[in-house]
Amino acid sequence: MSWKTIVSQDLVSMGLPPKWRWRYHITQRIAVFIRLLRICEHYRSKTGLGRLIYFVYRFRFERVSEALGFDIPLGTFAPGLSIAHRGPIIVNGNARVGRNCRIHPGVTIGAVRGQCPTIGDDVFIGPNVGIYGPINVGNGAVLGPSSLINFNVAEGQTTFGPRAVIKSTPSTAKR
Repeated sequence: MSWKTIVSQDLVSMGLPPKWRWRYHITQRIAVFIRLLRICEHYRSKTGLGRLIYFVYRFRFERVSEALGFDIPLGTFAPGLSIAHRGPIIVNGNARVGRNCRIHPGVTIGAVRGQCPTIGDDVFIGPNVGIYGPINVGNGAVLGPSSLINFNVAEGQTTFGPRAVIKSTPSTAKR
């Protein structure tokens, strides 16, 4: 899959038209960050001229990342990444996040004893959520604001609160 296809999926997840517009360089700083992320992911394993292109875009990526407060390593998020606002987001490079993830500021996805979380597709991660350790978050889960997630969250579950109490399970959420 080309980086342009992945960027168009990211733009759609952010509620923007799927085609890149040059005005986004002024109006959509988070979209610029995600585009640079995808370009760097594409060119990072290239050689020759591709390697030079990688270093140029990597420099720009690092500058934008610093300005927005994001510490998101290459290759962590699948297509469909949507970042709600600028603000601190810290992700361990060994974590894996699925498609169409919505992430808010203040999120930390980190390791415990070298083991990182695996997060499924279509997951909503609210503001100030901490996700730590060798856990799995199922597809369609909702991690509410200020939750500390250090246990497995099943598919479709909703968690809220500082101690991450499960508020609904897939069977009770449909009622």
